Amino acid sequence: RASSRRPPPGVPAARTRHTGGGGMPKYNGHVSNWNFPRPGKRNSEGFGFVKVEGDRSADVGDLFLYADSIKDSKLRSQAKIFGLKNGTKIKFDIEEPASSRRSRLAVNVLPDDGSSSGR
Repeated sequence: RASSRRPPPGVPAARTRHTGGGGMPKYNGHVSNWNFPRPGKRNSEGFGFVKVEGDRSADVGDLFLYADSIKDSKLRSQAKIFGLKNGTKIKFDIEEPASSRRSRLAVNVLPDDGSSSGR
């Protein structure tokens, strides 16, 4: 029989959930650490961690950020070539992990130019 792309009963259709909808990202934060890819690895990208502004849930930890999750092309290129400096202010949505072993992800990342009221 041909396999359908529907999940079996009782299994959610989507593996991850985005907490933000379309439009502008709804969270503000800053890069807390950036890691460059290992030299010599082809098709690898940098990654980092993001602190959410006003996030009181310290036990959850930082969000994980892949360079390819950056929506703004200028900021994405900067991240891949030079890395992002600690403290770089950004706006983003949060993607919940597919399993309990993975971290929450910062997605739809844009630079925070300071035009919105933040702390």
